[in-house]
Amino acid sequence: MKRSSFIVAGVLVAGLLLAGCSPAADSSSSSGTDSGSSSVKPGASASAQALPPTLVSPGDLDGRDVTVIVGTSLVIAAPDGTDAEWTGTTADRTIAEFSAGGASEGATFHPGYIARETGTTDATLTGPDGKEISFRISVVAP
Repeated sequence: MKRSSFIVAGVLVAGLLLAGCSPAADSSSSSGTDSGSSSVKPGASASAQALPPTLVSPGDLDGRDVTVIVGTSLVIAAPDGTDAEWTGTTADRTIAEFSAGGASEGATFHPGYIARETGTTDATLTGPDGKEISFRISVVAP
């Protein structure tokens, strides 16, 4: 009987310790429009939550305006095996900056653009075949 009491007490203590390690849920509600890029709402614990990147295939970029949330990235879904062969530029690197893709430490990374601060900048993406794709990146607040 004593042994089962110790087991129950141990499970309860472990549960309480683990509950203290998990992040608190944000109970604040947000009104307004949702940009559709994430279900995460900014609030008291927003800094503890990461927003997802915007994933776009190269063919969907030509001549378009792509909206990206500041602090996230625009990831290019390059065809398999070509990640390292894509290059890119932006007119204003303080707004968005190209990040090369390729293999690193056993993982393969897609090329993309890091959204640094709010604003709009023209961008280009050049594929392995030399074709240049021109588009605009608009970086917005969450």
